[in-house]
Amino acid sequence: MVQPTPWQASRTTRHRPADSASRTAGSARQRRVFVPKALAPLQENWGYLGAAAGSVVTFLLLFRPWLTATGTDGKISADPFGGLQISTSLVTFWSGSPPPAANVNGTWGVLASAACALTVFAVAVNLRARTKALAHVAAGSSIALAVLVVSAVAHLNGKAAEVRAMTGYGHPRDLGTQVGLVVRWASGNGQMPVPGLRQVTTATAGLTSWAWLAGAISLVSAIAAIAQWIRMRKTSVCAHAVETRCNRLGLARVQQK
Repeated sequence: MVQPTPWQASRTTRHRPADSASRTAGSARQRRVFVPKALAPLQENWGYLGAAAGSVVTFLLLFRPWLTATGTDGKISADPFGGLQISTSLVTFWSGSPPPAANVNGTWGVLASAACALTVFAVAVNLRARTKALAHVAAGSSIALAVLVVSAVAHLNGKAAEVRAMTGYGHPRDLGTQVGLVVRWASGNGQMPVPGLRQVTTATAGLTSWAWLAGAISLVSAIAAIAQWIRMRKTSVCAHAVETRCNRLGLARVQQK
């Protein structure tokens, strides 16, 4: 077997780093992911796109019942727009003092719908225009949507007692209420409440899972928009710093000449 001379060994060692460097560069080129030009805006605005998608889902959830109340005289559900869906046997129809109607304000739902539309519109136009103003509008409307949804959830939760009262009998000694109970029992639509004879379920009220889901999605959408805005702001600041440094270096070279 022929042994390499010292000069041949040194040449082989000298060429190895170059070969390894070329292999590393080749593997790096192979790992580089090609992104089509048409999909570049989608990749650069992932946070705003997530906020827009969350706004669409939140808008659909606004039409679901966010508060439900079940009592001895039926069931009531309320949505963020102030709409009430009532299922009752009208026991207190002839009552002299029926339970007062709940005053559910639908302003929060209307404003949240407007914020959803504004977010989707700003994000869709910004994919084409790519302006800072639209980016600020998208981030601001996403934050406003989260605030409005949380406010709507808090408002409905505060109206739970009023909605629950609508499913009750009112004053138990009212003559009209007693007549209504007898008519309901005689028609087979319910039982006659007699003290000590049977158990009666009291009225309950609470937020539904749709309300909690809408609140969570709106908060996540706002966080995504804020993260995207911070990322773009950092990129803009870094680009401005690089441009300023290049201008200074160019001015220094001109002065030296």
